[in-house]
Amino acid sequence: MRSAISVYPVGQVRPHQLALPGGQTLAYQRLGPEQAPAWLALHGGPGSGAQPGLWQAFDLRRQQVIAPDQRGSGRSRPGGSLRGQALSALIQDLERLRESLGLRSWSVMGGSWGATLALIYAARHPQAVDALVLRGSFRGTRREVVRLLRRFWPKAPARRAGSAQSTRTSGATGALDPRQIRPAQAGALLQRLSQLFRDGTLSRASQRAARDWQTMEQAAALHGARRAWRQTHEPEQRRQLKSAWQALRPGQLRRRLEQPDWAPPIQARALWQKFRIQSHHLAHRCGLAPGQWQQALQSVADSGMAVNWVHGRFDAVCPPYNSLASHRTLSERAGARSRLWLTQAGHLGTEPLNRLALREAIRP
Repeated sequence: MRSAISVYPVGQVRPHQLALPGGQTLAYQRLGPEQAPAWLALHGGPGSGAQPGLWQAFDLRRQQVIAPDQRGSGRSRPGGSLRGQALSALIQDLERLRESLGLRSWSVMGGSWGATLALIYAARHPQAVDALVLRGSFRGTRREVVRLLRRFWPKAPARRAGSAQSTRTSGATGALDPRQIRPAQAGALLQRLSQLFRDGTLSRASQRAARDWQTMEQAAALHGARRAWRQTHEPEQRRQLKSAWQALRPGQLRRRLEQPDWAPPIQARALWQKFRIQSHHLAHRCGLAPGQWQQALQSVADSGMAVNWVHGRFDAVCPPYNSLASHRTLSERAGARSRLWLTQAGHLGTEPLNRLALREAIRP
């Protein structure tokens, strides 16, 4: 008989569920004392779901954290659903969550894609946001996506004579090789990847695409973490950064590169759901209209909201220029409140100096 007890990873609790229109549900975790100042913590991805690393920088004795799995992501249901994935709907979900919890306002922290969502949410609902902390900000531009694909998409293994394994991700996306993509071709490639994941069944081609995409993300994270420790000279800090890089298990990544079908069925399904959502957003420029990022900055500045930027110097996923330029834009506006931490780190919020900067930015 199967046990009725659900076991959640360390640092996680059984998620709450908020009903959304159309029969969908939004899963979220609520951590820390409910009478404490509230923080909304937004995961990256898109499509990945909230993990314990998202709230490592918070003091859960004096702060409460509400960490939703964005629509279709993580434990929200149905998983991988593309219904309601418009940027406006995702922002409405956050307002619906705030109102359901009876919170007048909260501060908002987002990382990577979560920083994009946090900024646009704050611009549309400034009365609901006390402060913003944006880590590794992502703008959803074709330039960012092409930079990632060309540098880190795994190289397809050479085919053996007579091998049936001739359909790799580059084949599934037509004649476009992600490693050779040009900016003008990015839209077409992302549309093909999105179509590959849009089908309701998990095919071998979509599983391989998900595996390669996951490998690309891991390779980019490893690259940034490695550069951080290799270019640090202070002995104790160098030791900490090297340990953080080793914790990402580069050996495991190399083994995955050598195995065409490494994911067990449950994990393969989870990856398919994640990249189904992610490819959809990237194919549609994350729902951002031209100039919308700058308009959001202006709205946030006009509200007088405090904005804190944290970005790793060696971030290989999201260019540090995103945060540098945005901070500069705010700093040039009279009355704007903006601070920037440019850290000796890569992309991940769990890297030691990113985590330290986040603690400083969000401390009570």
